[in-house]
Amino acid sequence: MRCTITFFGKIHGHKYFYRYNLGKCIRPIFDIPTSTPLEKLAAEIEDKNGCIVVEMRRFLKQNSPKEMSPVLITILGTTVPEAIKIWFIHQRLQQFIDRPRQCNKCFSFMHPSHICDKTIICYLCGVVHIGPCQQHEKCINCNGPHNAKSRSCPSYITEQKILELKCRNHITIGEARGIFQQNKAKYSKTVKTMPAVTNIKDSINAKFETLLQAMNDRFERQMAIFADMLQKSMDCICQNFCKIITQCVDPGSSPVRKKKLFSNLLQMSSSITSRDAGGSKDAEDMPLW
Repeated sequence: MRCTITFFGKIHGHKYFYRYNLGKCIRPIFDIPTSTPLEKLAAEIEDKNGCIVVEMRRFLKQNSPKEMSPVLITILGTTVPEAIKIWFIHQRLQQFIDRPRQCNKCFSFMHPSHICDKTIICYLCGVVHIGPCQQHEKCINCNGPHNAKSRSCPSYITEQKILELKCRNHITIGEARGIFQQNKAKYSKTVKTMPAVTNIKDSINAKFETLLQAMNDRFERQMAIFADMLQKSMDCICQNFCKIITQCVDPGSSPVRKKKLFSNLLQMSSSITSRDAGGSKDAEDMPLW
């Protein structure tokens, strides 16, 4: 397999940067002069990096035969090096995500201009006409109210995401496009299966009211249980009071027994008074009969 690197280097004071096609990584620095022979550059790269250069070519300006300083270098291999050495310089490679390529005839992102067999259209309105465009802007790709070259176009943004996926996973553009469409379909299916919420505020208020009602019902049940337990305790205490008072006033009871019963009565009265947070200690000194 071949690994493609775009290399911009430094020769005799000139600056450079690199790019490779498997993942499209770029390190912007400076240019290689167009006067530098490609054979000399290839020999330097092979000598300093231990690789085999298969092909080298310079980029051309758009719609012009004039050569530019960037050089496209194709080397043998399946992995991209982390750095490259050139004229005593060790430079690390960084990721580069290329911009979407667009046909200059039909302004589609699916093919280049040299293989397009369609009629040239206006990029502003998407219609074939002669002379200045007098119509409203309309994108040929998404039918939005903008021209076909707009970078805010959803189709352009989608192509950017596909190129980023291609770069980060080191796959072909076709594989990246297939993975992107598959993930998009899964997301759409998930969104469709989610329940529709017409008014989030009303839904939150309804859930909050339900929660408050449940808390109120539970509090009322707990209070009812507590009141029942308190009533049973008071009934038991009253029954004991009645028994003690009855035995105290019984003429047949011995003085020792009456004294003991009276002591128990005072102790029980003191216990009840201590449980009353708002009660008074004077209740202990009150006569029992």
